[in-house]
Amino acid sequence: IDAENRQQSFGQVRNAFIRVVNQAGGAEIARYDLSEDASTETAMVFGELYRHGAEWKFRAVGQGYASGLRGIAQDFGVNV
Repeated sequence: IDAENRQQSFGQVRNAFIRVVNQAGGAEIARYDLSEDASTETAMVFGELYRHGAEWKFRAVGQGYASGLRGIAQDFGVNV
């Protein structure tokens, strides 16, 4: 709601990214850069970090929501 009230979106953000770094050596394992296609989104799921068997995995998602956190919550089955 704050982003809507302030008329802010990810379209105003430049050079945004997330990355996964190996804590032991500091090496970057995965990186996801926000594209400029997120011009109207006020909330974003950049990626998912999850455990699969004995390994940790990272999947880039890049799903934007013009409906803000409410949209994310609804996609994950949370009633708002």
